[in-house]
Amino acid sequence: MRQLSGLVRPGNGRFFFTLLKFILPCVLILFVFLCSRLPGMAEAYIGHCYPVIAAVLSSVSCRFPFSLFDVLIIVAAVVFIGSIVLMFMRKLSFIRWLKAVVASILWLVSWFYMSWGIAYFRPGFHERFGVEQPVEDAACFEALVCRYIDSLNKSYVAEPDLDIDEIDSAVETSYEKLSRQLRIPYPCGKRRPKSSVIEGLMTRAGVSGFFSPFFNEEHLNYFQLPVSYPFSSAHEKAHQFGIASESECNLYASIICCSSEHPLTRYSGYLETVWYLLKNLRKIAPDKYSETVRKVDSRIIDDYRKISERWQEALNPTLSSVQNKVYDSYLKTNRQQSGILSYSEMTVLLVAWETLQNSDNINR
Repeated sequence: MRQLSGLVRPGNGRFFFTLLKFILPCVLILFVFLCSRLPGMAEAYIGHCYPVIAAVLSSVSCRFPFSLFDVLIIVAAVVFIGSIVLMFMRKLSFIRWLKAVVASILWLVSWFYMSWGIAYFRPGFHERFGVEQPVEDAACFEALVCRYIDSLNKSYVAEPDLDIDEIDSAVETSYEKLSRQLRIPYPCGKRRPKSSVIEGLMTRAGVSGFFSPFFNEEHLNYFQLPVSYPFSSAHEKAHQFGIASESECNLYASIICCSSEHPLTRYSGYLETVWYLLKNLRKIAPDKYSETVRKVDSRIIDDYRKISERWQEALNPTLSSVQNKVYDSYLKTNRQQSGILSYSEMTVLLVAWETLQNSDNINR
């Protein structure tokens, strides 16, 4: 009896509670730190462990029509404010409050990285696909832009209606079809596009969507025009497949949408891709920019104008600037050296992708 009572004395329970509360998340964060220094370890984790985690988390979150991330934020805010009130009422000591806050932060950080964030530390696109950084060639790039403009003009869809389920199915079909080529672990769980309670804030900040690792959820801003929606959806789904880089997600969205048989999805892919290409052409060959833009169908130019006006009407410059600076710092903290500018780096990856495809075709 004495031996049994010794095993369950209060001290043992306190030790295991401390282990769970502080030591375990610290061990997980140490593992994350190692992954940040060893890209091979990060790649192995994303390739083998992450698909299982994504399947588990998304199988839970997809059962709910609302965002579990929203619920997490609301509950955390209520508990945090409530704990401060209790502390001022002297029903909670400052030491206990501080311990709870530290433990919560440790668990949230470890949850974020173990559930997806380690993807920030995997090798980049060029290393994973074994393709060299393309040499800047203005003439070749101009030819690429003209080719995409020609495809854009042919894919034009007039005044499309947005069927969310139809778009989601089209994007998923392309991902399944190209999963081996893109080297992604399809199906990697389930992807159910959701709205967020902060959609109004997203709109004023100019955000079209975001991916939440905590419950493996894809969030889209339904304020955007139908012609932009498919590309945004494909971009956020790329994140869900373990792609952290914003430029890579833009590349994947371009490949997925442009290869789709669904008219609006294909048009959205070329529309967004050409916008990035023209933006880069203006830097590489400014003397060719005006001439090249004139090749775009006037109806498509009108769509670009509508997209710009749509966001400008709702955009809050101050909020957008703050959001950009915060997200820029967040990306740089997670080894995305270009920060928010990495979105536009998709064109460099697209050139590398085109080179890789041409090389594969020659080898065949």
